[in-house]
Amino acid sequence: MNKKWLPLVFVIFLAFSLKAQLLNIHPYLQDASPHSIFVLWETSDGEESIVEWGLTDTLGMTTSGTFMPNNGGILHEVNLEGLESHTKYYYRVITGDVVSAINNFKTPPHASAHESFRIIAMSDMQRDNAFPDKFQEIIQEGILHYLSDHFGDDVSDHLALVMIPGDLVDNGNNFASWKNEFFNPAQDLFSQVPIYPVLGNHEVNTPFYFQYFRLPENGTPGFEEHWWYKDYGNVRIIGMDSNGSFAGQEQLDWLETVLDETCGSDSIDFVFAQLHHPFKSELWTPGESDFTGDMIHRLEQFTTDCGKPSIHFFGHTHAYSRGQSRDHKHLWINVATAGGAIDNWGEFPNFDYDEFSVSQDDYGFVSVEITDDDDPKIVIKRISRGDQDVLIDNELTDSLVIRLYPSMVSTPVPTSPIEEEVRPECITLKANAFSSPANPSGLHGQTHWQVSSDANDFSSPVFESWKNYENWYNEVDTQAEDNLTDEIVFGLSENSSFWWRVRYRDRELNWSDWSTSVFFTTGTSSLSPNLLINPGAEDSLTSWIVLEGVVEALTANVCDGVSPHSGDRYFIVGGLCTESAVARCIQDVYVDTYADSIDNGNFKVDFGGYLSDYSGQDLPEMKLIFLDQDSFELGTSSTLSTLSNSWLQVNERVLIPKLTRIIQMELIGTRNAGTDNDSYFDDLFLRLGGSEVDCDDISGVTYPFAPRIPSLDIIPNPIQSSSFISTRDLKASGIKLFVVDANGSKVNCTIKYEADKIVVEKGDLPAGAYFFWVRSHGIIIGNGKFLVL
Repeated sequence: MNKKWLPLVFVIFLAFSLKAQLLNIHPYLQDASPHSIFVLWETSDGEESIVEWGLTDTLGMTTSGTFMPNNGGILHEVNLEGLESHTKYYYRVITGDVVSAINNFKTPPHASAHESFRIIAMSDMQRDNAFPDKFQEIIQEGILHYLSDHFGDDVSDHLALVMIPGDLVDNGNNFASWKNEFFNPAQDLFSQVPIYPVLGNHEVNTPFYFQYFRLPENGTPGFEEHWWYKDYGNVRIIGMDSNGSFAGQEQLDWLETVLDETCGSDSIDFVFAQLHHPFKSELWTPGESDFTGDMIHRLEQFTTDCGKPSIHFFGHTHAYSRGQSRDHKHLWINVATAGGAIDNWGEFPNFDYDEFSVSQDDYGFVSVEITDDDDPKIVIKRISRGDQDVLIDNELTDSLVIRLYPSMVSTPVPTSPIEEEVRPECITLKANAFSSPANPSGLHGQTHWQVSSDANDFSSPVFESWKNYENWYNEVDTQAEDNLTDEIVFGLSENSSFWWRVRYRDRELNWSDWSTSVFFTTGTSSLSPNLLINPGAEDSLTSWIVLEGVVEALTANVCDGVSPHSGDRYFIVGGLCTESAVARCIQDVYVDTYADSIDNGNFKVDFGGYLSDYSGQDLPEMKLIFLDQDSFELGTSSTLSTLSNSWLQVNERVLIPKLTRIIQMELIGTRNAGTDNDSYFDDLFLRLGGSEVDCDDISGVTYPFAPRIPSLDIIPNPIQSSSFISTRDLKASGIKLFVVDANGSKVNCTIKYEADKIVVEKGDLPAGAYFFWVRSHGIIIGNGKFLVL
């Protein structure tokens, strides 16, 4: 060939190559039944939609399907029918010159076959620019290696399906992200087992979601793939949409209909629901949704009425949590995060809810093993991949077993106090040891205590406590020393009669019956009278000094508020009629007349009150500050708080530092959501008493407060071209800085670590407010905020 033609030949070859067909998205599986399954894939062009398949890798069968244009590509869908149940098949897809590798899948069993199986649940794999390949790591090094190491190499033999409760991508309207951030990183998994997602907020109800997924079409007409259900073996999986206007009564009515039908279905032992938003969230309370609470209520009632345990899987908060309903065999499991930036302890508002037993700020996934034999059960396993600082290689960090058939737990026997007079300040309730004759290896899991002023009515107890054998919160098990057979009760009325009862629960969520109720009386208190003036807002704000923000004393329901705990008024620290994001007020109590007792070093103060908020998001807090005669601070108490939307008593008894002459009570209200600052206080108290009150110095903090992180300054603020954060006083190594925008999304900016400071470059950061936190070896040691103009 004449060399002068070579450039032209190269150009023609290059042009042909650029137009060659591409397999944009590798084949993935949808909506499997015992006798059919959908195979989908996407190519750059070409209308041919063929799946070759068979019982061996020689294939032999051919099925054609449909195609549709998809934003410049072609999406293909083939329904393979006439399959045998619980059988392995091999397949590949063909579109013109595009021929995929040979993959395999296994059809589901009929429920009547009583086969056991395994599910993986994970969520919030949305791309984090700081760790853009994290989802691929979760798939390859996490799920696939975990299955291979423990069960064998052939995924379809050991895994039935994958559940994904939302936030598959960072922006659902970004077409390229579906390929690059979701499907391609997971192609080795999704080509072998079907996936069942539901919508998260980051999908933004995009048409791309409904084009890519072929979900069961048994939801309400017009909303079929927003909510749906799917049976696999002895489990019914229910997918729901907790987003915006879709989270309403129409969906709940559909759920009730499905649950009613499920109750009468002998083939279904367990119900798994999945939706995106949490009802309660320990690591990110602003992300909570009342709609999820409405769904939980229906699942709880179904479980109790029908005797079939249920679980709701969720995400949204980028961390793992596992909990349970108190009165029903229903589990709450947050299966995040599979790639989205972790919501670290202290980064956002936190709260320690009674319902949760374990919360961990880490990457990972959840394995759910379901058996269908004479003793059907669920085995939950959290498999952790560590966090942004420490990589963990598939470590089992939490597990739980739930059985279909309950085991009998022996009814506990109250042992003290019984028909005796006790001091009202603090009383120790005691019961006998846990036992479960039907399950000798059963272990004590939870205890529920109630005290009532009416022998025949415990519907409104004056004291109630529900404790778990473990409570992993902010990396500490706060229940580590509790044997669950005794409980401290604080602050009962003087010279009164009370009845109490107790019940025990094992670790598989089986309750005993309530014990018989037993009687005791309280004598006269040895504590001082309540030293607070105007403790319940009946005299408006008299004797209270407002230090910051707005504080109001309102009557019932004014400005869309609530009813007081007692009397005519209650405090709103933050404001309803006029609002402030943060508010503080104080009252100084002069204790000079108790100086001799205080300076002996064994004199205590009992303080607390009733706290509440409107929706479980804004945070009321209270604490004591101890001052000497010159108003020099000698110390502080713990901070008491709650995120309950009903009035709950919190209290603590603490030692008063020597030389204290003023005890200052401080009330704090912090708005976490909405316009109003719904931080409510009523019936506050502060009483002094000596060491003769025997409570073993046990705190009555029933509702612990969120971790408090020191505030750090960034100079200058707003940032001009660069600013710095001094690390001189942090005295820490391994320091790392993380930055989020006003929406809580992590952002990338240029950061330089110098000897005694962290330099932040403005770069191309858009104008707005930003928040930062500093971590040392995984622990948050400071945070702050800055502006970019």
